[in-house]
Amino acid sequence: MNEQFLVPRRRRRIRPYLDLTAMIDTVFNLLIFFAVASTFVGAKSGLPLRLPSAKSAQPVPARVVLTLLPGQPVQVDGKPVADDEIGSAVSAATGGNRDSQIVLMADRDVPYSQLVGALDEVRLANYHRIALAAAREGGGPSAQPRH
Repeated sequence: MNEQFLVPRRRRRIRPYLDLTAMIDTVFNLLIFFAVASTFVGAKSGLPLRLPSAKSAQPVPARVVLTLLPGQPVQVDGKPVADDEIGSAVSAATGGNRDSQIVLMADRDVPYSQLVGALDEVRLANYHRIALAAAREGGGPSAQPRH
């Protein structure tokens, strides 16, 4: 055979190939999922509350005050009210104005369940501007509560 007519064979080299499209789609979907899910976490955080002591506590004008003392009925603007009548008593005190500020003054020894129950009754009456009274931080035991 004549060597002039021989054509050398080329080896076919297989290049490694990794399709990243599916992985990028998955990561993008996870990113969207966590972005949307994080917005719902804030919405379910519960009632808007203020901590018992705050340096920035300031008086609130034109308000209805609910007072909670251990072993005593709830008082709406100084008048005792049964637990299931809190909503109607607040409505009467505000004249039906749902934008009125409701301030909850609870003694430190009041059970948490009683506090949550009072907050729940106020919210069921469609009042959403609710604040917890707090004593100014560092004011001592005789400090006047501020709202």
